[in-house]
Amino acid sequence: MVRYRLRTLKHHLIYFLILAFLPLAGQAGQFDEIAPLLKEHCLKCHGGAKKNGDLDLRSLKSLLEGGEGGPVFVPGQPEKSRLVTQLHPGADPHMPPKSQLSEAEITLMQKWVTHFRSPEEIDHEPTPEDIAETLTPGLQPEEAIDILLERKWDDKGIAPASSIDDGSFLRRITLDLLGRIPTREERTRFLADTRPDKRLALIDDLLNSKSHARHFAEIFNLVLLGRSGSGGATRADRQKHFLPYLRWVFETNRPWNKVGYDFIVGRPETPEEQGASWFLYEQDNDSGKMATSTATALLGTQLQCAQCHDHPVAPEIEQKHYWGLVAFFDRTRNVRTKNGPGLGERAAGGYNKFANLEGESSESELVFLTGQTVVEPEGRQDKDDMKNYLVGPPGDWITPPKPMKKGDKPVITTEVEQVPLPKFSRRKELARLALDNNPAFSRALVNRLWAILIGRGIVHPVDKMNSAHPPSHPALLAWLAKDFAANGFDVRRTCRAILRSRAYALSTIHPAEAPPAVDSFARGIDKPLPAEALYRSILVALGSEAHENGTVDRENTYRDGFVKTYPDIFAENFSPSVQQAMFAANGKVVEKILSSADLPLLSRLNESGDNGSLTEELFLATLGRIPDHEERTQTLSYLMDRTDRPSAAIKQILWALFNSAEFRMNH
Repeated sequence: MVRYRLRTLKHHLIYFLILAFLPLAGQAGQFDEIAPLLKEHCLKCHGGAKKNGDLDLRSLKSLLEGGEGGPVFVPGQPEKSRLVTQLHPGADPHMPPKSQLSEAEITLMQKWVTHFRSPEEIDHEPTPEDIAETLTPGLQPEEAIDILLERKWDDKGIAPASSIDDGSFLRRITLDLLGRIPTREERTRFLADTRPDKRLALIDDLLNSKSHARHFAEIFNLVLLGRSGSGGATRADRQKHFLPYLRWVFETNRPWNKVGYDFIVGRPETPEEQGASWFLYEQDNDSGKMATSTATALLGTQLQCAQCHDHPVAPEIEQKHYWGLVAFFDRTRNVRTKNGPGLGERAAGGYNKFANLEGESSESELVFLTGQTVVEPEGRQDKDDMKNYLVGPPGDWITPPKPMKKGDKPVITTEVEQVPLPKFSRRKELARLALDNNPAFSRALVNRLWAILIGRGIVHPVDKMNSAHPPSHPALLAWLAKDFAANGFDVRRTCRAILRSRAYALSTIHPAEAPPAVDSFARGIDKPLPAEALYRSILVALGSEAHENGTVDRENTYRDGFVKTYPDIFAENFSPSVQQAMFAANGKVVEKILSSADLPLLSRLNESGDNGSLTEELFLATLGRIPDHEERTQTLSYLMDRTDRPSAAIKQILWALFNSAEFRMNH
């Protein structure tokens, strides 16, 4: 059921108030208009790693500062601006040196210089946060989403796609929240439900289920730590330590700021919290990996590019920020306790030097991405002492033993009764900076939830939330992030709002000859099924029971074959590989599944003597719909041609249906 259309006078007033503010954001002359062009053609020589002529084009501020030759443009006069004149064919010097911008790109730059607006002008405009503030506080979250999206559609003259029917909605949301297609019984029950609010009830039922917690645990296992483990970690390690914690998080709807604290600080107070330590433990004492994993997973930003120099396209990320974040983890040491993996922390050391590309050396400080710096209360601590601990470490942490051979590292005790805890904890200070009143933390999570459920982040890619990748809907992202933080970092609440929004239920098919761009969210986005959802959906289609505890009969038997072949979630661009095509066309795993003699669907179909009913059953089981005329005709013809081997014919049809885009995509 679509719930929208500014149904009250109050909503109309809110809407027109937003319209009064927002058109300014679309005026010419903002840096965002030319940033993609500069990124593609110019930042290799005029960015963070390299600044030819001392010219940095990564931000408006640095562009206005110019380079060795002074300012590069004169506002309103493109004919006197080197930023434009050196782009034309035959210019000397010519930019870029080895390529030629298109006429359209040069025209874009000319228009930008002509209509340039100064920072002072831009400062007087409403920010995304200001615009979000104009929404009535009493609005339901889904209503706020609808208002902000529709404003953008109207501003750009976009007509959204129509809404999907109940059968399509059931399939989409079951895949998104449970990681599988709906069973035949679930489909029959939902379509027979005559309640006007049955979609809302379905959303709540699925969000509160253990199957949803299982599925989101799988998704966030990949989001937070990737497919392959670090430091020799295996899937069995994750299954034992990390996945139970994540399932508990989503079953109990643990506030996300507490989850972030569990990951960074790593001081479990209950058995359920114990598995959170695996997030850093898997990094195998590598403080660089700890820093980059934390930034990507919890703050939605990649720092690797700032290891050797300032970020090449995002000037707000400096080399000192990378090494500052590393410093927060430099005292962390993996330990083992009777309760499992733990994260000890030393009270001294952890001072490193780093050099930029010019060879200039600096000492790392405890500086966060926001520029906030932590000063250790007792000053620099190079020599460790038991007096610096609340929970003391083994003695060899204080006085390391001499190595057996020259060049070997001393072997330090890691089996402990209690996890060593210093009086001053760098990780605890990091948690304070990263989680308390840090909008980036909330933005990162709501952006990921939007990407999981809608198919693309408001910032895309989801782990590159920086100035080089501005949000497609800044006010929407700001509102969602503020609402998320103001309501206790409630993941389930934000998911419910997105699922209830108009955007979630839009069709992927748009009637326009040139459909609106995917980042408009004016139409549904086809989402390739991740490996887990694909093999589980095949098993459900074949009749394997979907259990409330999250397991499906036989699923673990075939999991690895799919996981090795199909992509992780959140790929920047979906592009099926040759390996996937071969797996789909000739793979042994699907063949083994179809060869199982006791699958309920196959047993039932093999006993059917009516090809018409059999054809309908095949399509309902796999695609959740009856075949159209052409599909029915082709299937019946194939079955008639294979009367000598009806069982083999059924398996071939199933194989074809499983390999169809309609089955392999969530649409």
